[in-house]
Amino acid sequence: MPPGRMLCPGAGCSLARSEVIAAILGAMRQGATYGYAIHRALRDAGFPIRLNHLYPVLKRLEQDGLVVSTEVPGERGPPRRSYTLTKAGRRALEDHLIDAIAVVRLSYLDHLRSDETTIRRALETLSKYLPHAKPRGRTAMVVPPGYLSEINFRWFLSQLFSVAEGDVYLVRPQGTFEIDEPKLTLLDGSESYVPLRDNHVDQVVLVWVPRKRRWSRPLEEATRILRPPGILAVILPDALIARDVHVPVGIGAFMEGVRVRRSGDDLREVSLEDVTVFLEDRFRRVALESVPELSFHVFIAWGKIPEGR
Repeated sequence: MPPGRMLCPGAGCSLARSEVIAAILGAMRQGATYGYAIHRALRDAGFPIRLNHLYPVLKRLEQDGLVVSTEVPGERGPPRRSYTLTKAGRRALEDHLIDAIAVVRLSYLDHLRSDETTIRRALETLSKYLPHAKPRGRTAMVVPPGYLSEINFRWFLSQLFSVAEGDVYLVRPQGTFEIDEPKLTLLDGSESYVPLRDNHVDQVVLVWVPRKRRWSRPLEEATRILRPPGILAVILPDALIARDVHVPVGIGAFMEGVRVRRSGDDLREVSLEDVTVFLEDRFRRVALESVPELSFHVFIAWGKIPEGR
């Protein structure tokens, strides 16, 4: 969804107007409930909208179901209207924030690609595990619904193509990520259902968003389709790692946490120790790498243990 579409759906609506609407909803989310308070918050944020122009916008937002107003007694004068966000309004504001984050993230990824220090570090990290991979073999990449935006996903795929020389299967929700690439086979599936037979690929890249119900199911599916010895890379967002509540959340993890909500409401945090134990029961070697630049951790598991051993 392009930035502002949810907040400003009418014909002729400008991006600047959608930003003002987002600022109005943001001011309400931060506690401004009356017209004057919202107007003051907008002015402080650099949106010099006139007060007599603000009220028609608030009325339109109420008609669109993004806010609701009630009449309350005035402190020293006539009654006044109090405005609060509806569930739809909160969701619209979050969608706007997610889209803004996606744009910023793309710029950041472009910066990383041109940053020699970051690229060298990534290559050094990758080179440790390349001897366990088969670049000319089959590779499967499994992505969840909603988590990766189109622009960020294409960046991930470009990095994969720089390493994988054989056939690549992309398992994604139906109708998403339509990409024309000769060596890429698109498959309709999900994290918990990968439409490939057992022991079919030599390496798997799993972008993992753990769910409350059977959190390990995507790991099981990824392991099932992997041919021994194989190598499995599991990308886990930092926002979904169980953490010490006394340690503040970093800005990168916070941004990932906002984006990851697009994947659904049934998310859960997992501990790195639990994931390590799960993988060690199925692979001879398991390593964990932190990628703070992108706010996720990567589990690398290789030497799949054949069933029955």
